Amino acid sequence: MSNKSITDELLSEIENLQVKVAYQEDTIEQLNKIVTEHQSQLQHLQSFSHKVIEKLQSIETNDGSGSDEIELPPHY
Repeated sequence: MSNKSITDELLSEIENLQVKVAYQEDTIEQLNKIVTEHQSQLQHLQSFSHKVIEKLQSIETNDGSGSDEIELPPHY
């Protein structure tokens, strides 16, 4: 093998590696965007669930009876 063919082969391999790195960087960037979106959605859902829990607790507190028994209407 001549030096020129070895050099050409090495340059080809370097170019292949550069292409792979470029694809990996793009993939990492896309995954980062997805993770960021999911984190935002998760925070929104956590906030929403806390508000729902607080609302349910306030309804239970405002009920007044505090018992789980079903009260019959007065005409029974």
